[in-house]
Amino acid sequence: MKVRGRVPCCAVPLVLALLVSLHGAELGDHERKLVEGAKREGRMVYYSSMSIEDARLFTEGFQKKYPFIKTDIFRSGHEKILSRLTVENKVGKPAADAVTVGEFETFHIKKLGLTTPYRSPQSAAYPEGLKDPEGYWTDVYHTLIVVAYNSRRVGPEEVPRRYEDLLHPRWKGRMALDHNEDRWFSNLLHQMGGERGLEFMRALARQNIYVRRGRSLITQLLLAGEFDLQITAYWYRVHRLMQSGAPIRWVAIEPVIVGLHPISLAANGPHPHAGRLFIDYVLSEEGQRLFARHGRESARPGIKPEGFPAHLRLFPSRSELAEKLEENNRLFESIFLR
Repeated sequence: MKVRGRVPCCAVPLVLALLVSLHGAELGDHERKLVEGAKREGRMVYYSSMSIEDARLFTEGFQKKYPFIKTDIFRSGHEKILSRLTVENKVGKPAADAVTVGEFETFHIKKLGLTTPYRSPQSAAYPEGLKDPEGYWTDVYHTLIVVAYNSRRVGPEEVPRRYEDLLHPRWKGRMALDHNEDRWFSNLLHQMGGERGLEFMRALARQNIYVRRGRSLITQLLLAGEFDLQITAYWYRVHRLMQSGAPIRWVAIEPVIVGLHPISLAANGPHPHAGRLFIDYVLSEEGQRLFARHGRESARPGIKPEGFPAHLRLFPSRSELAEKLEENNRLFESIFLR
Protein backbone atom coordinates (compact mmCIF):
# COMPACT_ATOMS: atom_id res chain seq x y z
CA MET A 1 0.00 0.00 0.00
CA LYS A 2 1.33 3.42 -0.93
CA VAL A 3 1.33 6.19 1.61
CA ARG A 4 0.65 9.55 0.01
CA GLY A 5 3.46 12.07 0.51
CA ARG A 6 6.09 9.53 1.57
CA VAL A 7 8.98 8.03 -0.37
CA PRO A 8 9.28 4.22 -0.12
CA CYS A 9 12.29 3.21 2.01
CA CYS A 10 13.93 1.36 -0.85
CA ALA A 11 13.86 4.57 -2.91
CA VAL A 12 15.59 6.77 -0.29
CA PRO A 13 19.18 5.85 -1.29
CA LEU A 14 18.34 6.51 -4.95
CA VAL A 15 16.83 9.90 -4.12
CA LEU A 16 19.85 10.87 -2.02
CA ALA A 17 22.23 9.75 -4.74
CA LEU A 18 20.30 11.82 -7.28
CA LEU A 19 20.41 14.92 -5.04
CA VAL A 20 24.14 14.53 -4.46
CA SER A 21 24.69 14.10 -8.18
CA LEU A 22 22.68 17.23 -9.00
CA HIS A 23 24.51 19.23 -6.32
CA GLY A 24 27.84 18.05 -7.68
CA ALA A 25 26.82 19.09 -11.19
CA GLU A 26 25.82 22.54 -9.92
CA LEU A 27 29.16 22.91 -8.16
CA GLY A 28 30.93 21.76 -11.31
CA ASP A 29 29.15 24.33 -13.50
CA HIS A 30 29.77 27.06 -10.94
CA GLU A 31 33.48 26.31 -10.70
CA ARG A 32 33.85 25.91 -14.47
CA LYS A 33 32.41 29.36 -15.11
CA LEU A 34 34.65 30.94 -12.48
CA VAL A 35 37.72 29.16 -13.84
CA GLU A 36 37.00 30.39 -17.36
CA GLY A 37 36.75 33.99 -16.10
CA ALA A 38 39.75 33.65 -13.79
CA LYS A 39 41.92 32.41 -16.67
CA ARG A 40 41.22 35.64 -18.51
CA GLU A 41 41.98 37.70 -15.41
CA GLY A 42 45.13 35.76 -14.48
CA ARG A 43 45.53 37.37 -11.06
CA MET A 44 43.98 37.60 -7.57
CA VAL A 45 44.80 40.10 -4.81
CA TYR A 46 44.09 39.20 -1.18
CA TYR A 47 43.95 41.79 1.61
CA SER A 48 44.33 40.06 4.98
CA SER A 49 44.98 40.87 8.62
CA MET A 50 45.99 37.29 9.47
CA SER A 51 49.70 36.52 9.79
CA ILE A 52 51.58 36.37 6.50
CA GLU A 53 52.40 32.71 7.16
CA ASP A 54 48.72 31.82 7.56
CA ALA A 55 47.64 33.91 4.56
CA ARG A 56 50.24 32.15 2.42
CA LEU A 57 48.80 28.76 3.37
CA PHE A 58 45.68 29.74 1.47
CA THR A 59 47.26 31.60 -1.46
CA GLU A 60 49.89 28.94 -2.10
CA GLY A 61 47.32 26.14 -1.87
CA PHE A 62 45.04 28.09 -4.21
CA GLN A 63 47.81 28.78 -6.72
CA LYS A 64 48.84 25.13 -6.67
CA LYS A 65 45.28 24.15 -7.57
CA TYR A 66 44.88 26.96 -10.12
CA PRO A 67 48.45 27.63 -11.41
CA PHE A 68 47.19 30.03 -14.08
CA ILE A 69 46.24 32.59 -11.37
CA LYS A 70 49.02 34.70 -9.86
CA THR A 71 48.21 35.59 -6.26
CA ASP A 72 49.35 38.64 -4.29
CA ILE A 73 48.87 39.42 -0.60
CA PHE A 74 48.63 42.77 1.12
CA ARG A 75 49.03 41.95 4.82
CA SER A 76 48.44 44.59 7.48
CA GLY A 77 46.40 45.38 10.59
CA HIS A 78 42.62 45.66 10.55
CA GLU A 79 42.54 49.47 10.61
CA LYS A 80 45.13 49.92 7.86
CA ILE A 81 43.27 47.56 5.57
CA LEU A 82 40.03 49.42 6.22
CA SER A 83 41.77 52.72 5.46
CA ARG A 84 43.40 51.41 2.28
CA LEU A 85 40.14 49.98 0.95
CA THR A 86 38.39 53.29 1.64
CA VAL A 87 41.03 55.39 -0.13
CA GLU A 88 41.29 53.08 -3.15
CA ASN A 89 37.55 53.10 -3.70
CA LYS A 90 37.34 56.85 -3.18
CA VAL A 91 39.89 57.51 -5.96
CA GLY A 92 38.33 54.86 -8.20
CA LYS A 93 41.26 52.44 -8.12
CA PRO A 94 40.16 49.38 -6.10
CA ALA A 95 42.87 46.71 -5.99
CA ALA A 96 41.57 44.00 -3.64
CA ASP A 97 39.53 41.01 -4.79
CA ALA A 98 39.02 39.22 -1.45
CA VAL A 99 39.36 40.56 2.09
CA THR A 100 39.81 38.97 5.52
CA VAL A 101 39.70 41.21 8.60
CA GLY A 102 38.16 40.91 12.06
CA GLU A 103 34.41 40.75 12.59
CA PHE A 104 34.11 44.40 13.63
CA GLU A 105 36.02 45.69 10.59
CA THR A 106 34.02 43.32 8.38
CA PHE A 107 30.87 44.96 9.69
CA HIS A 108 32.21 48.41 8.78
CA ILE A 109 33.49 47.54 5.28
CA LYS A 110 30.09 46.06 4.53
CA LYS A 111 28.33 49.19 5.83
CA LEU A 112 30.64 51.41 3.75
CA GLY A 113 29.87 49.46 0.59
CA LEU A 114 33.44 48.19 0.24
CA THR A 115 32.31 44.58 -0.11
CA THR A 116 29.59 42.93 -2.15
CA PRO A 117 27.43 39.85 -1.50
CA TYR A 118 28.72 36.48 -2.66
CA ARG A 119 27.04 33.29 -1.50
CA SER A 120 29.76 30.74 -2.04
CA PRO A 121 28.44 27.19 -2.47
CA GLN A 122 30.89 26.25 0.30
CA SER A 123 29.19 28.56 2.82
CA ALA A 124 26.28 26.10 3.05
CA ALA A 125 28.49 23.98 5.33
CA TYR A 126 28.79 26.80 7.88
CA PRO A 127 26.13 27.36 10.57
CA GLU A 128 24.24 30.56 11.28
CA GLY A 129 26.36 32.97 13.29
CA LEU A 130 29.42 32.13 11.20
CA LYS A 131 28.07 33.73 8.03
CA ASP A 132 26.20 36.88 7.10
CA PRO A 133 22.45 36.37 6.44
CA GLU A 134 22.78 38.65 3.39
CA GLY A 135 25.74 36.74 1.97
CA TYR A 136 28.43 39.37 2.53
CA TRP A 137 30.85 37.17 4.51
CA THR A 138 31.63 33.75 5.94
CA ASP A 139 34.00 33.06 8.82
CA VAL A 140 37.38 31.56 7.88
CA TYR A 141 38.83 30.77 11.29
CA HIS A 142 38.34 31.30 15.01
CA THR A 143 40.49 32.65 17.78
CA LEU A 144 39.45 31.20 21.13
CA ILE A 145 39.99 33.69 23.94
CA VAL A 146 41.23 31.89 27.05
CA VAL A 147 42.93 32.76 30.33
CA ALA A 148 46.63 31.81 30.37
CA TYR A 149 48.80 31.42 33.45
CA ASN A 150 52.38 30.62 34.38
CA SER A 151 52.23 27.06 35.73
CA ARG A 152 55.36 27.61 37.86
CA ARG A 153 53.76 30.51 39.72
CA VAL A 154 50.08 29.55 39.85
CA GLY A 155 48.98 26.51 41.81
CA PRO A 156 46.07 24.27 40.75
CA GLU A 157 43.92 25.57 43.60
CA GLU A 158 44.34 29.16 42.37
CA VAL A 159 43.23 28.63 38.76
CA PRO A 160 40.12 30.77 38.09
CA ARG A 161 36.97 29.03 36.82
CA ARG A 162 34.74 32.09 36.48
CA TYR A 163 35.51 35.71 35.60
CA GLU A 164 34.43 36.68 39.11
CA ASP A 165 37.32 34.58 40.48
CA LEU A 166 39.70 37.19 39.04
CA LEU A 167 38.40 39.63 41.65
CA HIS A 168 39.87 37.59 44.52
CA PRO A 169 42.48 39.55 46.50
CA ARG A 170 45.14 36.96 45.62
CA TRP A 171 45.23 38.26 42.03
CA LYS A 172 45.90 41.91 42.84
CA GLY A 173 48.96 43.07 40.89
CA ARG A 174 49.46 39.65 39.24
CA MET A 175 47.44 39.99 36.01
CA ALA A 176 47.94 41.52 32.56
CA LEU A 177 45.66 42.73 29.79
CA ASP A 178 46.25 43.89 26.23
CA HIS A 179 45.82 47.59 25.50
CA ASN A 180 43.53 46.67 22.58
CA GLU A 181 40.69 44.56 23.97
CA ASP A 182 37.70 45.79 21.97
CA ARG A 183 36.51 42.26 21.10
CA TRP A 184 36.75 40.82 24.61
CA PHE A 185 35.45 43.97 26.35
CA SER A 186 32.45 44.46 24.04
CA ASN A 187 31.37 40.81 24.02
CA LEU A 188 31.79 40.32 27.75
CA LEU A 189 29.70 43.42 28.45
CA HIS A 190 27.07 41.96 26.11
CA GLN A 191 27.19 38.57 27.86
CA MET A 192 26.99 39.97 31.38
CA GLY A 193 24.54 42.70 30.56
CA GLY A 194 25.04 46.47 30.81
CA GLU A 195 25.50 47.63 34.38
CA ARG A 196 26.57 44.25 35.77
CA GLY A 197 29.28 44.06 33.12
CA LEU A 198 30.54 47.56 33.90
CA GLU A 199 30.60 46.81 37.62
CA PHE A 200 32.74 43.75 36.93
CA MET A 201 35.15 45.71 34.71
CA ARG A 202 35.57 48.47 37.30
CA ALA A 203 36.23 45.91 40.03
CA LEU A 204 38.74 44.14 37.77
CA ALA A 205 40.57 47.41 37.10
CA ARG A 206 40.99 47.89 40.87
CA GLN A 207 43.15 44.74 40.81
CA ASN A 208 46.05 46.84 39.48
CA ILE A 209 46.05 45.27 36.03
CA TYR A 210 49.28 45.47 34.02
CA VAL A 211 48.21 46.88 30.62
CA ARG A 212 50.40 47.11 27.53
CA ARG A 213 50.22 46.63 23.76
CA GLY A 214 50.82 43.27 22.10
CA ARG A 215 49.04 40.09 23.13
CA SER A 216 51.89 37.81 21.99
CA LEU A 217 54.40 40.03 23.82
CA ILE A 218 52.31 39.76 26.97
CA THR A 219 52.40 35.98 26.64
CA GLN A 220 56.20 36.07 26.45
CA LEU A 221 56.35 38.31 29.53
CA LEU A 222 54.05 35.88 31.31
CA LEU A 223 56.56 33.10 30.63
CA ALA A 224 59.35 35.34 31.90
CA GLY A 225 57.55 35.79 35.23
CA GLU A 226 56.71 39.51 34.87
CA PHE A 227 53.21 38.61 36.07
CA ASP A 228 51.31 35.39 36.66
CA LEU A 229 48.13 35.48 34.60
CA GLN A 230 47.09 36.81 31.19
CA ILE A 231 43.37 37.57 31.16
CA THR A 232 42.97 37.30 27.37
CA ALA A 233 45.25 34.93 25.48
CA TYR A 234 44.73 33.09 22.22
CA TRP A 235 44.31 29.34 22.67
CA TYR A 236 46.39 28.33 19.65
CA ARG A 237 49.44 30.28 20.87
CA VAL A 238 49.25 28.82 24.36
CA HIS A 239 48.72 25.33 22.91
CA ARG A 240 51.84 25.64 20.76
CA LEU A 241 53.89 26.81 23.75
CA MET A 242 52.60 23.92 25.86
CA GLN A 243 53.64 21.49 23.13
CA SER A 244 57.14 22.94 23.25
CA GLY A 245 57.33 22.33 27.00
CA ALA A 246 56.90 25.95 28.14
CA PRO A 247 55.57 26.50 31.70
CA ILE A 248 52.22 27.82 30.57
CA ARG A 249 48.66 26.51 30.83
CA TRP A 250 45.22 27.79 29.94
CA VAL A 251 41.71 27.68 31.29
CA ALA A 252 38.52 28.52 29.41
CA ILE A 253 35.75 30.50 31.06
CA GLU A 254 32.51 29.50 29.39
CA PRO A 255 30.84 30.49 27.21
CA VAL A 256 34.19 31.11 25.53
CA ILE A 257 34.36 34.27 23.42
CA VAL A 258 35.47 33.37 19.90
CA GLY A 259 36.90 35.99 17.57
CA LEU A 260 35.79 35.69 13.94
CA HIS A 261 37.88 36.36 10.85
CA PRO A 262 35.47 36.45 7.91
CA ILE A 263 36.29 36.52 4.22
CA SER A 264 34.41 38.88 1.89
CA LEU A 265 34.34 39.66 -1.80
CA ALA A 266 35.64 43.17 -2.43
CA ALA A 267 33.31 45.54 -4.23
CA ASN A 268 34.52 46.50 -7.72
CA GLY A 269 37.52 44.17 -7.47
CA PRO A 270 39.56 43.97 -10.70
CA HIS A 271 39.49 40.15 -10.74
CA PRO A 272 35.96 39.17 -9.65
CA HIS A 273 36.03 35.60 -11.01
CA ALA A 274 39.37 34.85 -9.35
CA GLY A 275 38.16 36.50 -6.13
CA ARG A 276 35.09 34.26 -5.99
CA LEU A 277 37.13 31.19 -6.84
CA PHE A 278 39.57 32.03 -4.04
CA ILE A 279 36.75 32.43 -1.50
CA ASP A 280 35.38 29.04 -2.54
CA TYR A 281 38.80 27.47 -2.01
CA VAL A 282 39.38 29.10 1.40
CA LEU A 283 35.99 27.90 2.68
CA SER A 284 36.26 24.44 1.11
CA GLU A 285 37.10 21.29 3.02
CA GLU A 286 40.44 21.19 1.18
CA GLY A 287 41.43 24.72 2.18
CA GLN A 288 40.21 24.39 5.76
CA ARG A 289 41.97 21.06 6.32
CA LEU A 290 45.22 22.62 5.10
CA PHE A 291 44.73 25.44 7.64
CA ALA A 292 43.89 23.08 10.51
CA ARG A 293 46.97 20.93 9.84
CA HIS A 294 49.04 23.96 10.79
CA GLY A 295 47.35 24.20 14.18
CA ARG A 296 44.78 26.89 13.41
CA GLU A 297 41.09 26.83 14.40
CA SER A 298 39.15 26.19 11.21
CA ALA A 299 35.64 27.62 11.25
CA ARG A 300 34.24 24.79 9.11
CA PRO A 301 32.33 22.26 11.25
CA GLY A 302 34.08 18.92 11.64
CA ILE A 303 37.56 20.30 10.90
CA LYS A 304 39.70 21.27 13.87
CA PRO A 305 43.44 21.17 14.70
CA GLU A 306 44.97 18.51 16.89
CA GLY A 307 44.26 19.19 20.57
CA PHE A 308 41.34 21.55 19.92
CA PRO A 309 39.00 21.66 22.96
CA ALA A 310 35.84 20.63 21.13
CA HIS A 311 33.91 20.21 24.40
CA LEU A 312 33.74 23.95 25.11
CA ARG A 313 30.63 26.08 24.76
CA LEU A 314 31.54 28.83 22.31
CA PHE A 315 30.20 32.36 22.00
CA PRO A 316 31.00 33.72 18.51
CA SER A 317 31.83 37.41 18.68
CA ARG A 318 28.89 39.50 17.50
CA SER A 319 29.80 41.72 14.56
CA GLU A 320 26.88 44.08 15.23
CA LEU A 321 28.66 45.20 18.41
CA ALA A 322 30.84 47.22 16.04
CA GLU A 323 28.06 49.84 16.17
CA LYS A 324 29.09 50.55 19.78
CA LEU A 325 32.81 50.10 19.24
CA GLU A 326 33.85 53.73 19.76
CA GLU A 327 31.71 54.03 22.88
CA ASN A 328 33.08 50.76 24.28
CA ASN A 329 36.67 51.75 23.50
CA ARG A 330 36.19 54.97 25.44
CA LEU A 331 34.75 52.97 28.33
CA PHE A 332 37.69 50.56 28.26
CA GLU A 333 40.19 53.42 28.33
CA SER A 334 38.35 55.23 31.11
CA ILE A 335 38.29 52.08 33.23
CA PHE A 336 41.70 50.47 32.56
CA LEU A 337 43.88 53.31 31.25
CA ARG A 338 43.11 56.11 33.68
